[in-house]
Amino acid sequence: MAFPSNLQCFPSSLFRLAQLYIMTGAISVTGSAALIQNQYRGVVGGNVTFYCPIDENSTLELMYIQRGNTFVNGYYKRKKIMDPVWSNTRIDTKKGTMHMSSLNVSHQGRYQCHIMYIGSALGHVTTDMHLSVTGNYSKPVLTMDCCDQSPLLSCLLTCVAHGGFPQAEVKWNVSQTHTLKATNNITRDNVTELVNTSSTARLNCSNGEMFISCSVGNLRSELLSVCKPKYTSDPPWPHVITAVLAVGVMVVMVVTLLWCKSKKCKKGENEDIHEDEEEGIRLNGNKKEET
Repeated sequence: MAFPSNLQCFPSSLFRLAQLYIMTGAISVTGSAALIQNQYRGVVGGNVTFYCPIDENSTLELMYIQRGNTFVNGYYKRKKIMDPVWSNTRIDTKKGTMHMSSLNVSHQGRYQCHIMYIGSALGHVTTDMHLSVTGNYSKPVLTMDCCDQSPLLSCLLTCVAHGGFPQAEVKWNVSQTHTLKATNNITRDNVTELVNTSSTARLNCSNGEMFISCSVGNLRSELLSVCKPKYTSDPPWPHVITAVLAVGVMVVMVVTLLWCKSKKCKKGENEDIHEDEEEGIRLNGNKKEET
């Protein structure tokens, strides 16, 4: 159990007194009920408030919180604490609290609150606390790539979720009648310690079309239709009827055009014959007049 590294902040007599209490068994709130009570949970980017059990009827000599041997933040009545404090923390001695903001994965772990009172028989009181930090994964995204064959033989599925903690694997939501072979992959950001999780699976399409999704924790992807045939066996009646009608109209137009042309030609020939006959009659009439 450690105190702030700058011992000049503490009178030697007070420090020896604290050491004596530690060696003889300091008062520590570590019972089973206290352990459950002092379990704190936070989310990456969120806030958490630690509570130290202070006696409101006593005057604080000191109150500080540390993690392992690292000083976090605290208060000393007689002098200003010279140890560096965590910039994302704030102490409230009246309420016996320490507020921590902008949580990240590195903040999780075991903490201790140390309290001493002026002229109190309680001496040095230590309270154990534990902080767990989680990160919310993004909603899983499911994509597919199917073989360009008919009928389809298989589809390659990929499910991805980003930025979560702790580590979690992808779960495929698929009926037992389909064969699914999956390969999971986990990567961790070296700075934030957040996890990216993904899974690739090949689905046998021998049982035909199906709907599938994937999950990471309580988050589920959109439902995706997989192994749907590209070419259906049902005849495309509307398209066939349209094509037949179009061809029929074209045939009628062509036939009508040819018939009209043939009628015009015959009419022209008849007119030529009539003209020739009339010309012949005129010639014969002229000959008779000459005689």
